[in-house]
Amino acid sequence: MKKTTLLILAIFFVQIVYSQRWETYIGVSNRIDYANDIIEFYDKGYYLSGGFEGQKGWNVKTDINGNILWDKVLEHPTCEITSIGAALDDNGNVYVCGMIVMEKGWPFIAKFDSCGEKLWCTVFVNNIYDYGGSARNIRINENGEIIVLVNLSSYEQIDQIFLFGFSQNGDLLWTNPYASKNNYPEIGVAVGWELKKFNEMYIIVGYCYWPYPNNPNHKFLRPFFIGIDSLFNEKWILPFAVMDSVYGNAYSAITLNDSLIMGVGKRRYYNNTTNSLLMFFNNDGEEYGFNQISNEQIGSEIKANFIYDIERINDTLFLTTSFFGTEFNGNPIGEFVIDTAGTLFNFQSRPNTVTSPNLIKTFDNKYVIATSIKEGKSDWDIYLYKINENLESVPFDTNQFTYDSLCPHQIQSGTIDLSDCLIVSDVGEIPTPEEYYAKLKTIPIKAFPNPAEDNITFGFENTKYHQNIQLQCFDVYGRIIFKEKIYIAQLETEINVSYWNEGLYVAVVRSNGKVLGKVKFIVLR
Repeated sequence: MKKTTLLILAIFFVQIVYSQRWETYIGVSNRIDYANDIIEFYDKGYYLSGGFEGQKGWNVKTDINGNILWDKVLEHPTCEITSIGAALDDNGNVYVCGMIVMEKGWPFIAKFDSCGEKLWCTVFVNNIYDYGGSARNIRINENGEIIVLVNLSSYEQIDQIFLFGFSQNGDLLWTNPYASKNNYPEIGVAVGWELKKFNEMYIIVGYCYWPYPNNPNHKFLRPFFIGIDSLFNEKWILPFAVMDSVYGNAYSAITLNDSLIMGVGKRRYYNNTTNSLLMFFNNDGEEYGFNQISNEQIGSEIKANFIYDIERINDTLFLTTSFFGTEFNGNPIGEFVIDTAGTLFNFQSRPNTVTSPNLIKTFDNKYVIATSIKEGKSDWDIYLYKINENLESVPFDTNQFTYDSLCPHQIQSGTIDLSDCLIVSDVGEIPTPEEYYAKLKTIPIKAFPNPAEDNITFGFENTKYHQNIQLQCFDVYGRIIFKEKIYIAQLETEINVSYWNEGLYVAVVRSNGKVLGKVKFIVLR
């Protein structure tokens, strides 16, 4: 009797544990739903950026266990929309980028407040790019600027990979092309897949077509990396292992130490098989070799495997999301546990999964993956699951969390109209990052009205980037007539000049004693 009771309790315990496998399905019956990105929210929930059949953008917010709290459909009365990348700032604002189809696909970026409501959106449309383009990734730098990875395509393929810099208010601050054919005439089609931030530099991960060794007229698909400094100047490009004839794609990258980086992706062979590829290079774009994960390491029947995303487990081990299976193409996703030598310690397949798996490491050192799972011919659900470093499902988190606390009211699901987005059609007047950041080192000053009779106002720019600022006014003899402290982020000041002598004056702005701006003005009587 005692053994029977214990057996029943054991079975009951197993049923409880199994029933609390951390996995969830998000979608609508008989509809294709997918997620293109996932971020961990400030409240320990998750934010999914994706879409569904009929080309509507779809952003979903869940709790810590993947249960939907609310969702927002991005729509346009005449255009198809795909939501691709997402980022979160310290104030709970969410930034989403993707593609909106206006005859051609074009990049868009939108900002939503902590309640999920749209603050602004911008679409870039420029028909010199014959085939349009899309925005793939968003990063927010230490100045709060929104950095967007954009791909644009034209017949000439001169400039194809871009970064756009936006202010918090949606102003386009600067644009810059990378790996331009003007600098690298041998490059063919080039695509930026992901933008990574490592220490003081950025890396664009993607692919390009690059000439076959000793045959400049014959181009092959290559894994591709671009090194960019903190001011968004291009430092180097790296079509990987050209002399070793490595063909394939790079999808992500991770740092191994302060100077060494490991890219991950796929290597293609002429017999249609693919192997996971681990690519090593340093901060200067110098190659350090590569390793592979062969299909035989997984099983004798495996015909293809490649890595899509990667996170660190510890100093020597990594967890990846990967495609692998018995077909040359169209295999389900799963996970690998690997080291830098390409040793495969553990792996797990997820049958019926069909889309690229997005991976994040969570605050509790677990791993959440978002992909899509095929429930029928025209029914895909977003498949969201959480695992540990042993690739085992983890139990639900039973702690109590307060969600969306930065919003003063409960957030409701609904739709967001993107038909009123600002259309940017020409960036000819937009500075490069070099021009933009050089200007930030100055404090431009304007005087109005000029000439002035009674009062004059001085307007300032860039004061939020400087300290110990002082305004000084000099007469034509170089004598100081007036001085005033200017505070950080102060935009203007008004002074009374009614008692000044008529004539020409110079206003000078200093920061830490260095002159950063000046303007001439006239006082009349």
